[in-house]
Amino acid sequence: MSLRKPKDKELESYIENHIEEAIEKEWIQVYLQTNIRGLSKRVCGAEALSRWIDPVYGMISPGEFIPVLEKKRKIHLLDRYVMETICRELGERRRRGQFIVPISMNFSRLDFDVPKLLQEMEKIMERNSLPRNYLHIEITESAVMENEAYMKDTVRELHTLGYKVWMDDFGSGYSSLNLLKEFEFDTFKIDMRFLSDMGKKSLIIISSILYMAKEIGIHTVAEGVETEEQYRFLKVAGCERMQGYYFARPEPMKEWFASTKENCEMETEEDCYLYDEIGFVNIISPIPFDLERSDSSPSIHGFETGQPVAVMSEMDGVLKHLNFTKPYRKNLLELGYEGTHQFQDLLNDRSILFTDKMRDIMDVAKESGRIEAMDFLSGGRHCQFQTRLVARKGEKNIFLVRLDILSNIRRFQKNKEFQEALSPLYTVYDMVFVFDLKQNILNPVYVNEIYEGVHESSNLRGEIEKFVENKVYPKDKKACWQFLNPDTMAERVECAENDFLLAYFRSKNRKNEYVWKRFVLIRSHERSKQDRVIFGIHTLNMEKVSMMHKED
Repeated sequence: MSLRKPKDKELESYIENHIEEAIEKEWIQVYLQTNIRGLSKRVCGAEALSRWIDPVYGMISPGEFIPVLEKKRKIHLLDRYVMETICRELGERRRRGQFIVPISMNFSRLDFDVPKLLQEMEKIMERNSLPRNYLHIEITESAVMENEAYMKDTVRELHTLGYKVWMDDFGSGYSSLNLLKEFEFDTFKIDMRFLSDMGKKSLIIISSILYMAKEIGIHTVAEGVETEEQYRFLKVAGCERMQGYYFARPEPMKEWFASTKENCEMETEEDCYLYDEIGFVNIISPIPFDLERSDSSPSIHGFETGQPVAVMSEMDGVLKHLNFTKPYRKNLLELGYEGTHQFQDLLNDRSILFTDKMRDIMDVAKESGRIEAMDFLSGGRHCQFQTRLVARKGEKNIFLVRLDILSNIRRFQKNKEFQEALSPLYTVYDMVFVFDLKQNILNPVYVNEIYEGVHESSNLRGEIEKFVENKVYPKDKKACWQFLNPDTMAERVECAENDFLLAYFRSKNRKNEYVWKRFVLIRSHERSKQDRVIFGIHTLNMEKVSMMHKED
């Protein structure tokens, strides 16, 4: 069949006069282009696109028919048809128990001029028994700017109904940043024209946009990804979702579902929730563990990537790295590991006491919801492991972890002899603190147990009171407070025969059980630090306990 090549006016007239027929006879087909999750490379959704395959003119591109339909104010016919087609297919597949994914589609600014648009959308969703989270609404900047006040109300109403609203083509207009401030978008899409040359300026711009999105709590999608280089950069920079020819070309919807099922790994609803939560974690932030965003006290941070942090998943007790920074891997290499994979294998071997303690710390973080930490020695280096639960769904957990080599940090640097002298202390003691009685300061030197809330503090008395109240066995609290009372501590240690005091109390271990421990107070022998006392605790073995006077 020979297809005619139209003149512009002729094609415009044809499109205007045949849109209804094209919809009825399905000359217009819905195509899908894959969205992949940056961290896992699993399929997490798709974008709906339309193609007009005409019996007279052949393939009419969206760049030809969409402007005409908008000009003639018939674009709502196309968008309603696309939405109905998507929802019908998703609804049928859901009823048959087949896999489905969230699909996003673009709405024209003129769609929102149609009376009762949202009511019509709701009817389509209800007719197909489809949850609202399976249809994402994309709105361009131009659509919003046409009537900002009205669109703000519309976005708010879409959220109330349960839809996710995306800002399409972020950065294409002059008002993009202002719209992010004024509108509550769930996601914005970045056009990869920014990265067409992979130049330094382009990389900085994209990195800054992704950094900003995480700080203000908006998800990100990059469209137009065409190379492995672009994918790797976006993954490291923290882009959550991506689409483009590098992953897949658009396909007719039914063919897309068939080929995706056969050739791709799919993201589950559970995975989607967890990865969306991970998306808000900014591992390149100077304070990545600060997961709270406060509108009342904003902070401005310089752009840097110097934190040794990683994101890890836990499923059926098995840990896996999802993402990590270069400093994190550098620290592992410096400690003698071959890379993240070897450290990951070590963490999954709970028969090793050292890693079992780390896993205990992570278990506590699951319950506390706070940052938990432990100090340890590796290759003669004083290190610290921190972790915090980011998200949980069913049996899956997502952690943020940090691995510091404290002896490399200026304020922790010590000479070789001092490190060697401290090594036996670290082996024996659960924790060691320095009490500055004059300045009322508590400084942690080494912590290899879980003492929540015991951190560097300028409220020494308050921290001791909190520790005794929360961690010490009820019948031992009075005696323990008398032993740790900072008001009399200096005098008592000064008068001690060997410049140290010993006592035995029951306090909680990492399993929240009361066990016997030895408490030690040692006076500092440095002339300039006469008001400092070293405090240590270590757990007693059962043979020692059996020799002690037993109490209730």
